[in-house]
Amino acid sequence: MSQPAADNGSAAEPADAVEQFRERRDRIRTDMGGAERVAAVHARGERTVREHIEHFADRVTTPGGGAPVSSFEEIGTFARSMRSEDRDSTPGDGKITGLASVEGRPVVVAGDDITVRRGSTAEVGSRRMDRMMDLAVRRGVPFVYFGQTGGARIPDIMGSEGFSELSSMLPFAARRHRVPLATAIVGQSFGASSFLSALSDFTVQVRGTCLAVTSPRVVEVATGEQVGFDELGGADVHLRTTGQIDVAVDDDDAAYEAIRRFLSYLPPNAWTAAPRGTPAGAIEADPGIAEIVPTKRTRAYDSRRLVARIVDDGEYLELRPGMAGGCSPRSPASTAGPSPCSPPTRCSRPACSTRRPARRGSG
Repeated sequence: MSQPAADNGSAAEPADAVEQFRERRDRIRTDMGGAERVAAVHARGERTVREHIEHFADRVTTPGGGAPVSSFEEIGTFARSMRSEDRDSTPGDGKITGLASVEGRPVVVAGDDITVRRGSTAEVGSRRMDRMMDLAVRRGVPFVYFGQTGGARIPDIMGSEGFSELSSMLPFAARRHRVPLATAIVGQSFGASSFLSALSDFTVQVRGTCLAVTSPRVVEVATGEQVGFDELGGADVHLRTTGQIDVAVDDDDAAYEAIRRFLSYLPPNAWTAAPRGTPAGAIEADPGIAEIVPTKRTRAYDSRRLVARIVDDGEYLELRPGMAGGCSPRSPASTAGPSPCSPPTRCSRPACSTRRPARRGSG
């Protein structure tokens, strides 16, 4: 197996220092944790974290008028493990971070690189994540995260000193919803990526992945109980039982679209007014509502039909459909969050985050 891309300059050095820098950078970004590991990810029908980000971010035209390229600008390509013996085998220290645009709006993007120690979390990688969250708050832009970490890295976290070097996730917990935080679980997620999903405003999970604090193997060793990935942390478990996720999707592309759509309902930060789209027309009485909502309060009705009659063009994003009637609708108001329940059915507190955005393509 070939070694992961290292930035030690051991390859043939070009005469031009700038060209040498670019070759080192491109080698790290292409080979990641090793060409064979990248090939193994593709053989499983999966994408690397860079490919997740490439597919999610806008494509933009270069100044020279060439073919469109990804808007993603990576930050921290040359980061490596603090352990000297691991420095050449941990490009990026298991995390990929940077800036991009989504639907023409700037965002901070980060994700776990499973080709580097299974995307495990260590000191340098956790510091990068903290700094990117700080950057998102300072710039007032959303933070989007692609989670699939294997947990905290051993031996980096061994002992009180090693454990204390890891991030406490304080920047994420202390953001106070000043900027939106959205997480896509795109692989087996244990440890930090699972904790971060719990701090997110919106979490989407791809079916076939697992979102849990630890793996089934650790559960078996600790408790003697044998449990499968789906039973422990599959999408249906979180959608119908724990409420840990907002939306479950069948593939990666649907996860990207779910996050794009969620962000389209929100302003970029808490101190910016939500943009307003073109009015859908005069607001008039709708006699059809009376046909949906019964006069007798104990009678059930379809709340989805009611929401569709109220919001613009019947368009809304429903959250946690397996838990309760939470939804994110588009409405004439700058901010709206109806969360109806259909009595006498059970209703738990839904998660809603809504606004009326400018329609795509409307300028």
